[in-house]
Amino acid sequence: MAHDAERADKEAPRKPWLLEYRSSNGFILATVCVAIFTDAFLYGVVVPVLPFSLKERSGVPEDQVQWWNSFIFAVFGAAILIGSPICGWVADNTSDRSISFYTGLLVLGAATILFGLAQTSWVLLVSRLLQGLSAAITYTVGLALLVDTVGRDNIGQWMGTALSSSSFGLIVSPLLGGVVYAKAGYMSVFGMAMGLIIVDILMRLCMIEKKHAAKYKPVSTANGFYGTFTNGSTSEHEDSDGSAQYNKPHHNSEHTPLLDNGDGEAPEKKSRMPTILLLLSMPRLLTAIYGIFVNVSILAAFDGVLPLYVKGIFHWNSLYAGLIFMCLAIPALTGPVVGKLSDKVGPRWIAVAGCSLTAPPLILLRLVDHNSAEQKILLCALLVCCGFTLILIVSPVAADLSAVVEEKEKIDPDAFGPGGAYAQAFALFNCAMAAATLFGPVAAGALIERHGWGALTTAMGIFAFSGAVPAFLYTGGWIFAKK
Repeated sequence: MAHDAERADKEAPRKPWLLEYRSSNGFILATVCVAIFTDAFLYGVVVPVLPFSLKERSGVPEDQVQWWNSFIFAVFGAAILIGSPICGWVADNTSDRSISFYTGLLVLGAATILFGLAQTSWVLLVSRLLQGLSAAITYTVGLALLVDTVGRDNIGQWMGTALSSSSFGLIVSPLLGGVVYAKAGYMSVFGMAMGLIIVDILMRLCMIEKKHAAKYKPVSTANGFYGTFTNGSTSEHEDSDGSAQYNKPHHNSEHTPLLDNGDGEAPEKKSRMPTILLLLSMPRLLTAIYGIFVNVSILAAFDGVLPLYVKGIFHWNSLYAGLIFMCLAIPALTGPVVGKLSDKVGPRWIAVAGCSLTAPPLILLRLVDHNSAEQKILLCALLVCCGFTLILIVSPVAADLSAVVEEKEKIDPDAFGPGGAYAQAFALFNCAMAAATLFGPVAAGALIERHGWGALTTAMGIFAFSGAVPAFLYTGGWIFAKK
């Protein structure tokens, strides 16, 4: 027996360095957060830079700057919209999500290099196109990886943390971009972006997925570092052979059809609706998608018009145009708290409150219409209110998205096929974010040019409130369903 154990030990694969830490819940969460933050940061860092660099560096005439500014942001959204469903399907039908994760990183690096070298508006356009494709991969695979890593009990807290890193990146990046561009110039903005990508590269290369780590660890090994999160939510269990399984409900052996039906013939395959169409037929999932569409559309609208508006009314340069986004950035840090609250009390009323309470400060922004100290204070106060209410939308709808897939699999384990549907569900979530980054700046730019600032802020307020109705009816399940 001792001899057999010694031989088995010799044949076992060599354990990677710091395996327990690199495959721990905390490190996987940190890696996904950094990846999402990096993509969001590189989207937003050019917000206060583009209106100035398009004219100064790319030679775009002053009267065409608003059009090019909105068009470049729209191309980013279009790339995510097209790329996300493809990335979701690939992620659900491949055994290793990390390969897709690395691919996204390569595309992001290429996009950032093009941004640094860009001397014309068309090169900037290509850079944003590649960056959109990278974001399609990162968000889709990253959020699906989180669901693979943890169970449902604390998923709201985890999603809140991951998506608050997105919100924080979207909001703090214009601040830093404006400050660095004003003080050190265009190439310093590029250098800051490349430094963040290097950190992202190192973390993604170090991360080891749970299912790969299970090949090296004995079953009794603890999951490792959990940060501030409890380890009771992990979905680790043992198969009959003693090997560890991680979050694979649709791969469970009790749901796997037998290879033969007792007569020596394979059982007839059950015909299935394509996964994407099945997901789109679920009102609860569509509600989650609409909720994030509303949230990101409003943030993207601010990205597209706020720097130019404060430049025109307050005569601010790129430094101050970037600093104004601090009012939205600080509230975004409360995402994990909102996620934890959503796990405890349920997502419905938090999402409804987020949509309903965002409307009043947005409408009141119409009062900011001339240059004075009081007007600047009013603008900052209203943007802070928007920041605190917008973050209430994100965590509940993201957690509810994964709950829809999980509950459907409990009812019908074969509904989505052997690959499951988490990545494709988050691909649709990502498509909604992409459509929002496409819709927000373009719609806001058109409204402010044709009807003015007051009409824009009123329309944004009504749009925010529109998310409250479906959230009330469907978030957390149909409200009139029998308990």
